[in-house]
Amino acid sequence: MIHFKEITKDNYRKIIHLSVHEHQLDQVATNARSIAQAHYEETAWMRGIYHEETPVGFIMLDINHKENEYWVWRFMIDKEHQGKGYGMAALQLSKQVIKELAPHAKEIILTYVPKENDGADGFYKRAGFIDTGEKEGHEVIMKYYFPENTEE
Repeated sequence: MIHFKEITKDNYRKIIHLSVHEHQLDQVATNARSIAQAHYEETAWMRGIYHEETPVGFIMLDINHKENEYWVWRFMIDKEHQGKGYGMAALQLSKQVIKELAPHAKEIILTYVPKENDGADGFYKRAGFIDTGEKEGHEVIMKYYFPENTEE
């Protein structure tokens, strides 16, 4: 149902026109900015998030083999498609992608901007991420640990 699709000259306009709700605009960079940034960051991996053939979101991962760090760098679901389960499905799929690209990865890191009554914290916790208690600037750091690669 949910899959990632490479962003090309044929679909980039659809991806850059996706947007979050107005109250979420301060939580994620625009897709246009993220796509531009990804072209100059050698560790960036970006894709459109699709439900069947409809673009519903955008994801950018940071796949840094040199530092053995794997991040969900940017992640958004269009305001018209939120609440349909696409975000959770895409986040779970991103775990599979990281495991394919980095079989020995121990964790995935992400940050989010905390806001009252926004639900990002609960959403990421339901996806298996744990609040580390750390911050990067004003953003909360969460991690997902791959059970098969985590030492007891």
